[in-house]
Amino acid sequence: MKQANEPTIALIVSHEQGEPVLADTLTSLEEILELELAMMNRDPEPLKRVLEYRLKQVSEEEEFADFVEGLLSQSFVKPDVQEHAVQWFKSRAKIESYQKAEDDASRVIALYAFQVYRNDPGRTDFLLAGPRAKVRIKVIDLDQSQYRSIA
Repeated sequence: MKQANEPTIALIVSHEQGEPVLADTLTSLEEILELELAMMNRDPEPLKRVLEYRLKQVSEEEEFADFVEGLLSQSFVKPDVQEHAVQWFKSRAKIESYQKAEDDASRVIALYAFQVYRNDPGRTDFLLAGPRAKVRIKVIDLDQSQYRSIA
């Protein structure tokens, strides 16, 4: 069922008193891969690996933003380079706005998909489809990997 063209939302499920609980959702294929690798390696805290991956990504993005900001503050940088830096910041703001909207939509889809899973726990890899879009839903049960909370 895995196809590269459709977005994937991974529902990260744990259990409290025998009932499934939505612990987290992942939409990045890289984060999903990090979690699966941690689980395959029997990492006792697989979500910690995802958190570390996220922190690394944020750090790299901030480092680059600092570099671009540094270009803007240098008087000897050519005006066209400064203009590119300004455009980069404008693009970054648009991307962040788009990502927030995407996160909000993913959250709604994940909550609906979790209800589908609760009604039929055998459905751990399925598609949700609408008139214009399909989303692959993948349920990852942390308790099946001897998960322990990182909080």
